[in-house]
Amino acid sequence: MVDIAPQAAAPAEAAARPSLRRYYVLALLTIVYALNFLDRTIFNVLIEPIKKEFALSDTTMGLLAGFGFVLFYSLLGIPIARIADRYNRRNIVTIALAFWSAMTVFCGMAQSVATLALARIGVGIGESGGTPASQSIIADLFSKHERPRALGIFAIGTYLGVFLGYFIGGYVNQYYGWRMAFYTAGLPGLALAAVLWLTVSEPKRGAMAETFTPEPIGPTLGFLASQRTFVVLLVGFCLTTYTNYATSAWIPPFLARVHHLSSAEIGTYAGTFKGLCGIAGTLLGGIIVAQIGRRDDRWKLWAPAITSGLAGPVFAVCMLTPDFATMVVTLAATSFLAGFQLGPIFAIAQTVAKPSMRALASAIMLLMAAGFGQGVGPLAVGMLNDALKADFGAHAVRYSLLSAAVTSVLGALLFIWAARSIRGDIERAS
Repeated sequence: MVDIAPQAAAPAEAAARPSLRRYYVLALLTIVYALNFLDRTIFNVLIEPIKKEFALSDTTMGLLAGFGFVLFYSLLGIPIARIADRYNRRNIVTIALAFWSAMTVFCGMAQSVATLALARIGVGIGESGGTPASQSIIADLFSKHERPRALGIFAIGTYLGVFLGYFIGGYVNQYYGWRMAFYTAGLPGLALAAVLWLTVSEPKRGAMAETFTPEPIGPTLGFLASQRTFVVLLVGFCLTTYTNYATSAWIPPFLARVHHLSSAEIGTYAGTFKGLCGIAGTLLGGIIVAQIGRRDDRWKLWAPAITSGLAGPVFAVCMLTPDFATMVVTLAATSFLAGFQLGPIFAIAQTVAKPSMRALASAIMLLMAAGFGQGVGPLAVGMLNDALKADFGAHAVRYSLLSAAVTSVLGALLFIWAARSIRGDIERAS
């Protein structure tokens, strides 16, 4: 049952959460976040068989991988986040998880492009409610200086989901077909929703802040817009998210078309070198920035700027090299460097917002970035593939993906700009 009245203030002693309990909640929400990315990523490794069965173009597949998912994800995310800033966040995450998992199962039942698109929209609707509420819960369990590490651990879910999506999609598709891959991805989420409902309680809101005062939507948006760090960071994160989503969608077809890998081989190489190396980068980014950011808050953006700036040229080498071993090494390095930013960026979005605004701040960051990154990224690369196909044939995808190298560098420059105002904006929010 979802709470329909604003929650009462918990006793003061509830603010001091036992460390083990905090990390249990963090681990569970990280797994939920991993399923979020599993259910959206598995579509990418199934692009080739779905395209073949329904006789579709790369542009259409880009729409299904991007806007087909992200349209309602973006439209509903802000209202749901606003609800999460006032009502029980545990219930919101639980219901969202159960809904998007069921929609993933329905993707496997699709008998036409229209029904597949509707199921993808359903996945997006469900996932719009999960992450902002989860990040808001985590922000109430960990202090300002603990947050980059905690949200770095949470952000591991991104690449854990990518890893599982590639492996499950690649192997299950090869041996049992693409429909069974969707069933395998969706069913575990229904069970995890029950675990979350039964074992996690709602933390005191604003427990890590001195005060908590709910504010109307107008002043909330006005305050966030006045935080220059938040605004510049938002634009930079949109650009680096383009890199992540464009590569996530089109690396499997790149491996199939350019390097002629089978579905199971794509699952192995993409899952291992994009998924696991992304996990390592995300975890290390959260740990490192949590330490160096204590001395100077600007390092919370300088460090992601350095790694995102390096990711661009490394990925360009990955796309252009004819050598398979070099491609694998640079794909792994790109995933590590691109993953480094996620924990610090999530943490800053929470830290430059007041406690009453955290779910909304998270939703704005995620939904704007998803709208541009996941909406535009796969579609833009798909359109470029179709446009370049006459000249480059199957190799068109390697040149289309170079756009992701450019956006990574541009995002890094904006992170540097955002660092100039971060100390003052943190003070205003606190």
